[in-house]
Amino acid sequence: MNDKNSKIWNGIILMILLTSLFAFDGSGQPGSKDQLAKNIDQLISQSNLGEPLIGILAQTSKTGEILYERNADTPMKPASCNKLQTGAAALYYLGPGYRFSTPLYIKGNIDGKTLNGDPSFSGRFTEDTNDLVWIFRDWAKALKKLGIKKITGDIIGDDDYFDDEYFGRGWYPDERGEWYCAEISALSFNDNCVDVLWKGTSRVGKPASYTLNPKTGYIQFLNEVVTGKKGSEKQLSFLRKDKTNVVIARGHAPKGQKSVDWFTVYNPTLYFTTVLKETLEREGIKVLGAPKDLDDDPEKKKLLRSDPPADLVATYESPPLMALLDVVNTPSQNFYAELIFKTIGKKIGGEGAFIKSAETVQEFLNKEHLAENGSVIIDGSGLSYLNRVTPRQLVNVLRYMSRQSWWPELLNTLPRGQTKGYLKDIYGETPEQKAVAPRIYGKTGYINGVVGLTGVVYTEKGTEICYSILINDFKASLEDTRKLANNIAFELAQSCLP
Repeated sequence: MNDKNSKIWNGIILMILLTSLFAFDGSGQPGSKDQLAKNIDQLISQSNLGEPLIGILAQTSKTGEILYERNADTPMKPASCNKLQTGAAALYYLGPGYRFSTPLYIKGNIDGKTLNGDPSFSGRFTEDTNDLVWIFRDWAKALKKLGIKKITGDIIGDDDYFDDEYFGRGWYPDERGEWYCAEISALSFNDNCVDVLWKGTSRVGKPASYTLNPKTGYIQFLNEVVTGKKGSEKQLSFLRKDKTNVVIARGHAPKGQKSVDWFTVYNPTLYFTTVLKETLEREGIKVLGAPKDLDDDPEKKKLLRSDPPADLVATYESPPLMALLDVVNTPSQNFYAELIFKTIGKKIGGEGAFIKSAETVQEFLNKEHLAENGSVIIDGSGLSYLNRVTPRQLVNVLRYMSRQSWWPELLNTLPRGQTKGYLKDIYGETPEQKAVAPRIYGKTGYINGVVGLTGVVYTEKGTEICYSILINDFKASLEDTRKLANNIAFELAQSCLP
């Protein structure tokens, strides 16, 4: 936010605060619902966003009293606010303690076989988050304990727990290389991405230096990123044509600044088995065979299906579901959301597919009387522009969750004003904002033309208000559109309602 915009924003908030203190509604009561509505309407009219579709509902969680609504029953694109529905359904069907389990088997002349759909195969849940292959090293130790120093067969990955539809309908085909469009596979490693650690060189205009993690021969990386001026904003993009592993990085990285980015891979199963083979070899186990995707070897697939693996060597268990939902909600990780989404379809509906998973989530919404007319579920993350949901349905989901025993844990997975995630850097302009900010929780959402903020706020007197703000088809800047959503949530939290 530049200084000019900052001053304008502060002026708007100051005016709202003064209005709230001195304005009265028809009954002569300050801080009434009518006054809240006037303040929110004023925020919208002064936002200069043109004429986007804005849907809002604010409702107390306990009594169900509606405090403000605008287009609350209009189906809209939810972006990542859709993740709240996925999380609620997962907790309903699987429970907060559910863990993914991935076993390693050996058979015959040591054909390794790995199974299941765990999103947490990465360094995300270790003390050293850069150590991406620690699980594979543990597996190498387990093999060594069996006296295995050489594998004469192949390293085979079985991803048939889910179907082979790697992308949801309505995902952007030109963004296949970006981390938020990672392929969804039952066998996954490091969010199906490669990390890039950038360091701008000392000379502007020269190629930026980088390190890849993991160091793997699975991809071909073409670096066209140059060093930008010191203090400039980093601008990067990753181009990868579908069904290839040639990645082109373009843009600039600021001089002297270290940062991390991610790009996706094609065929996550083969990526998994390739890095596993590379790790085993670095750990002193010679592998004579090749890394393979079981789907590419029909004869071996038939053999393994008819004759199950003989020996279980090791099993990796993920952190509990609630910890995974923290990754879904705070950094808004699409990949985690989609693996959880497909697991719901597999466990409950018998098929790890987008369509079956959508049907299963919709069944949950119907059973709990949360669904509203116009609901369309395409994926679990909200990345698809074909998803539709009303603000009222999202508030229904929040009110349902607020009645569950795990609600305090789930609440802590959301971004929070001046505390966590996207909202950590919001509401810090004045002492008044900083005081109110920790009472604001919200799941953010953004895809092209869509901004969302859905969560709960607490008034100074402790009233819990569930809200959903969806803005579709805006023509203004992303910054100004997000600012409107942030300001509306702030107005709800600092209102003088009981």
